[in-house]
Amino acid sequence: MYHIGIVEYMISPSQKGMVSSDDTVQAVVRMWDENLLILLVDKKICNKVKKGDYVLSDYTPMTPTSKHRKLYITKILPKDEGSKIWNEFQAEADRRKNMSKQLQESYAPYIR
Repeated sequence: MYHIGIVEYMISPSQKGMVSSDDTVQAVVRMWDENLLILLVDKKICNKVKKGDYVLSDYTPMTPTSKHRKLYITKILPKDEGSKIWNEFQAEADRRKNMSKQLQESYAPYIR
């Protein structure tokens, strides 16, 4: 499973004033479902990811029986395709919110 997100900030050991015990790069990513996460950026693309990029994050399990997810950025999407995918997922998130709101409103008279 993969999730689409937009990069808000980059965290790199080469940043001025950064003190790091390793050479990994992370990104603060706003996900389509409104989660805000700090994800590891794959070493192959860590020098190419930048703020505003649409990215795919690997959410597959670490092993077939693991409950833990990988949670790292594997792809930078082209702006046009990323925008289309992002908008489609945002529409789904809005649909879910509206459905939840309607459900709550329909049960409101029965809740004290």
